[in-house]
Formats: sequence, structure tokens, C-alpha cells
Amino acid sequence: MAVSISDWEEHFFWVEILQDHAIFVRDHLSVTEKKEISIAESFIRLFGGLIDELKKLDPNLTFSENEMILFAKQAYPVAYDYYRFEGYIQNLRIKNKINLNLSPTYLNGTLNENQEYLRLLSFYVNGQQPAPLRLDQLLDLWLEDQLGHIILLRNVTDPIELTVERQADQFANRFQMFILQNHHIKGYLRFIEQGFPRQRQLALEVGRTVIEMNLYIRSVLEKYKGERILNKTTLRFIEHHFPETCYFIKKLAEFAPELYMESVQCSLKKPSFS
Repeated sequence: MAVSISDWEEHFFWVEILQDHAIFVRDHLSVTEKKEISIAESFIRLFGGLIDELKKLDPNLTFSENEMILFAKQAYPVAYDYYRFEGYIQNLRIKNKINLNLSPTYLNGTLNENQEYLRLLSFYVNGQQPAPLRLDQLLDLWLEDQLGHIILLRNVTDPIELTVERQADQFANRFQMFILQNHHIKGYLRFIEQGFPRQRQLALEVGRTVIEMNLYIRSVLEKYKGERILNKTTLRFIEHHFPETCYFIKKLAEFAPELYMESVQCSLKKPSFS
């Protein structure tokens, strides 16, 4: 039996994730980009305000209740405007017209996640239960995210940390393999039903690899906290990995019940920022 995520938890997870994204944009902008820094900071405050409003609501409320519909209607324009802002700076980054130490492909990942929250909100604002992602869609979204996380970890550690580089490359190769497998499985779905045994096996293999990598990143986090690993990043940037990974595991457990215990035990919050 898989662990479901409540409607309240969905909102809390996504609003915190988008606030992190805004913080990362601000932190990676040059001080010369005053306009974009100001816009990013305004979104940090707006997402913070949504978090405060959500904390006032009963976590047991469901999508069809007036308070949750009202919250969704407050969240939608903020999430949409932030989506447009990130798209704008991605455009500038591609054209080399902004001093931003984030790549266009990094922004593809954050835009994909924002787009998923907007999809959920399109149901919530109408008091409807969101349609769940199919397994192939879930893997499309979060495999790319996991691959991005391990590549970012490699890139933010000092060049002398060769152990991290080599371990990161091993995980990256595995996730690239999963992405390729999911791509071909989507082709098979033209003539076979969703959830056929090989597809469910992929969900299980992905889940076990995600759990393994999560443990490894936790070991890196402990070194970071103990000042035992040289790097160029922040605690928030490292810990952003954990709630997204937990969310992915909880959703995967709906297709691979073997992941149930891990989905129960993980947290949708960052360890140091709850």
C-alpha cells in the first residue's frame, strides 16, 4: 500500500520548492543585475506569504473545501508569474544577456517542476482532485531532476574532491540509462497497457537507485556540516534535494509497493529548514 500525499502537503511541498528556486536565482545573480535580484526577492516574499497562509489552514482539509480552493486561487498567479520570470531569465541566459551563474538546462528543470504545480493548481482552483501523472510522465519529470541533482553536486564541490566526482559520474550514468529506458517504454505504450511488468520493474529499479543516491548525498551533507568537504555551495542548495527525492519516492511507491517503507519514513521538508 503506497503512502498518499494530502492536498495540504502537495501545496506546502510545491510552494517551498518554488521559494527555494527563487532564492537560488537571487543567489546566483551578479550584484550588477539589480532589477532581476529585486524581482527574485519579491517572489521569495510572496512564496513566504503563501507558506504562512498555508500554515494557518487545517492540514486535513481537502481539495473541495472552500479554504483550499481560496488558497489555490492565491497561489496560482504567484506560481504562474514566477514561471514567466524564470522563462524570461532563461531567455536572457541563452542569449548571454544576463550575468547569472545558472545554466539554461538547470532552468529547464525548475520550469518543469513549476509547470507541474501549475497543472495541479488548474484542478485545485476548481475544487477538483488533480489527475495523477502516469508512470512514464512521473519518470520524465523526476528522472531528469535526479540526474540534475547529482551533476550539480559534482559541479559545486571543489576539484580536489575526486571521490564525489567519480561517485557522481556513476549515478549520472545510471540515471541516463533510466531516461533512455523510459523513452523507449513510452513508445511501447502505443500498443500495450500502462503498468505492464517491465515498466513496473523500471519503477522499482529507479526507486532503489534514488534511495541509494539519497543516502550518498546525506553522507556528503554530513561532511558539509562538519566542514570536511570543500565546495562552493550553500546548505539550502544541498538540502533542496531531500524533499524532492521524498516526493518522488512517495509517488513511485504507488507503482512499486516495495518502496512503501521508504516512502513512509522520508520527509517532504528540508532537514535544517523545517
